[in-house]
Amino acid sequence: MANMTPVAKISAADILANARWVPHRLDMEKRNVLFGNIDRDALTRASFLDYRIEDAAQDWAELSFDELLGAADNIPPATPTFLFHTSYCCSTLLARALDQPGRVLSLKEPEIMMGISNAYRMAQSQLEFDEIHKLRAALLSLIARPHEGDERVLIKPTNAANNLVALFAALKLPMILLYGDLRGFLASVIKKGDPSKTIIRQIYRVYAMDKIGVSAIAQRDALALTDLQIAALVWRHQMEFFEEVLRAPENDNARSLDFRTFLKSPAETLYAAGAHLGFDINREVAQGVANGPLFSTDAKNVGRSYDAQTRDAEERALLDRHAEALDLIEPWAFNLSLWPTKTTSLSHPLLG
Repeated sequence: MANMTPVAKISAADILANARWVPHRLDMEKRNVLFGNIDRDALTRASFLDYRIEDAAQDWAELSFDELLGAADNIPPATPTFLFHTSYCCSTLLARALDQPGRVLSLKEPEIMMGISNAYRMAQSQLEFDEIHKLRAALLSLIARPHEGDERVLIKPTNAANNLVALFAALKLPMILLYGDLRGFLASVIKKGDPSKTIIRQIYRVYAMDKIGVSAIAQRDALALTDLQIAALVWRHQMEFFEEVLRAPENDNARSLDFRTFLKSPAETLYAAGAHLGFDINREVAQGVANGPLFSTDAKNVGRSYDAQTRDAEERALLDRHAEALDLIEPWAFNLSLWPTKTTSLSHPLLG
């Protein structure tokens, strides 16, 4: 187990001077931020920068909100880029494929982003919102610091933090919104079994706090829904939210990407993603990554053989086996009155 006892003596200046001090956890009750001293290799290896990264930290430190905000003017400005996603759409693979030491550092599902996301959900007054805005600005600048040379930082938040998409789009932060189709989403939920169904219900409850979409469903009605109905609602909520952002003409910093397009054309996708996000990834580099070992292994379990063909075969078998249930869920999901449209794919694609 990780020893998360903060070191006795460390200042805001010490943390600002070293990019290895990565903001990890936001505690709104104690009014502090927990930082972990984590090297770049550990950040790259980890599939999740939540509690599962805690053993990789060499030290821990806390800064109070007052200490952090008091030092905010001394934090060099940095512009992170984002990969938001609907889950079950190869977001970890894309993040790993874009990670290039000296060019791009990909941070996969850092817990601090969930903390910021929930802080916005729980804020009750304009004073609280104003403080969260300031904290968010300081934390993003800290997490976006390069670890090697002039590399850029790509942040892939957990999909439960998708309420941040509109805010970050308005801030003109470059982003890609990665998604999959409903039937494939449901197949992944079925494949991963009860743990996945539990997580999906947790995400549903989080989205119900967003005052849009599924928040219109009474809790007593939600309790009567099946696991696949809940999963379909989670997918619709995300897709409609993404599409609302993409439709706004001022959000030209956002592009959509169907994960099947990514798997079909990985080199072209990596090059286009690099161009949109401002990364130094030329066609030769993109082709080398696409032809490399990454695309024949499991992105979340490095070392396990897994590729697009294996994924397709598994999905086809699941879709065939559960066709009857899926044939009932899909029309139900697309005819819900919660949303004015029947979004099946997103506008403003990165490719095509």
